[in-house]
Amino acid sequence: MNPQSSNLLYEGETLDDLIIGGYKLIQPRQGYRFSIDAVLLSHFPDLKKVRQVVDLGCGNGVIPLLLSARSDTIEITGIEIQETMVKRAQRSVEYNLLQEQVEIIQGDLQEIEKYLPVASTDLVLSNPPFWGKGEGHISKNPEEACARHEIAMDLKGLIRAAAYLLRPGGSFCLIHRAERLTDIINLCTAHRLLPVRLRTVHSFWQEEAKLILLEAQRRDQGRMEIMPSLVIYSKLGEYSDEINRFYYGGGDI
Repeated sequence: MNPQSSNLLYEGETLDDLIIGGYKLIQPRQGYRFSIDAVLLSHFPDLKKVRQVVDLGCGNGVIPLLLSARSDTIEITGIEIQETMVKRAQRSVEYNLLQEQVEIIQGDLQEIEKYLPVASTDLVLSNPPFWGKGEGHISKNPEEACARHEIAMDLKGLIRAAAYLLRPGGSFCLIHRAERLTDIINLCTAHRLLPVRLRTVHSFWQEEAKLILLEAQRRDQGRMEIMPSLVIYSKLGEYSDEINRFYYGGGDI
């Protein structure tokens, strides 16, 4: 823990235990707070041959922290457009003494060329806004609205940014609503990203998939692996064995 940690937490914020890696995350008491989606996504990619990682739309910085718990040899850059979230993520990085491994920068993904060079990244991840501008209820809290709805970043712009960043053979991993799968695959294909791995995510075994985890790679040929379904809860209020392994056993998807 950072000995200056008392200066990093501001009024109206909480310091929450991620359990994974022993790290803690600074979040607003009211507004957008991370969910299980970030845990699922951070355990989805294979990190064995990865050196450079970019998290597009990193929010409060939870995914960079979770990834650093999986590997201390990767270098992670988080890009976020909202200034308040950027500063909060930077303070979380400092709190956990990860400044040598994680960098958080403020930037608009529509102008990704301003911040990072082309074909510079082994792995790009994103837990993007799930809802289009005209879908569902938009929160009055501007941070939460931007995190949940495609206000500052839409799916097309996200995938364009990922394609720009990836080296040949590099991977793009994201989590999204299952009903958007066709759109995601079409956009990946249009940007020369080949879908190679898919996993459906279910709250309970008997329920339909609400989320998907998808990996697409910067290559021209290959087949898609359809992985076994991931179930979050074994019963009401209890995580499945696989989710518990993410938290307590170091398991990966």
